[in-house]
Amino acid sequence: CLAEMAARNEWMVLDGDRTFSRWAFCATCHQPFIGALDAEMARRKWRHYRDDNSDVRRMMLQSVAITLRKDHESDAADGLEEEATEGLARDDPKVLLAEITRADCLLGPNPAAALGILTAVKPRVDRCDFAHVHLSCAMTTAIALIRIDRDQEAEPITAECVQLATEAQGPESTDALEAMELRGVTLINVGRAREGKALLTRVLATRTRVLGADHPSNLRTKRHLDRVSDVRL
Repeated sequence: CLAEMAARNEWMVLDGDRTFSRWAFCATCHQPFIGALDAEMARRKWRHYRDDNSDVRRMMLQSVAITLRKDHESDAADGLEEEATEGLARDDPKVLLAEITRADCLLGPNPAAALGILTAVKPRVDRCDFAHVHLSCAMTTAIALIRIDRDQEAEPITAECVQLATEAQGPESTDALEAMELRGVTLINVGRAREGKALLTRVLATRTRVLGADHPSNLRTKRHLDRVSDVRL
């Protein structure tokens, strides 16, 4: 993919492109940038937007902070998040998303700590009018609960995630499919394997039709379906 991008001079295009997804996903295979490449794209993104005085700059600061936090550069990430939310009210959607993102970055190393952050921010999220904030909080909360084996508590939250994503973006959107997959896995974990398998099968069929059979998320869905094949339905 990198060779193809270089052949088309897409690195030069990236330096002038204001489409946010171009900083996070490969234009050739549509997979997210990871590791060193993700970090390099974050640096390019920051250089491109650092003189922008609009809300776009705040968004970019938060985005770069996410990448730094994933690379275990927590102090630098904290500094960028503080700059991104400076002067904003605690109930501002940007502040809420920054806190939810901080929890999201803890899902791997410390899901219990992530859940603590989400529990604290939930009352302020409930007062927010932005569907994306509610969806982000609900999805991250459900994943945190699943990571600490509290699937029964996560199950109704995954239903909320599906509803939020479907109403906001449509049933075939990426977020809706991600929410459905999360719910399918949770249903399997709580003993409702038949429902879970049906939902995962639907997700796989829809994603294949909309995004193509080679979409990387399909491999994850297939692994979940392979696991449920061993479960008594």
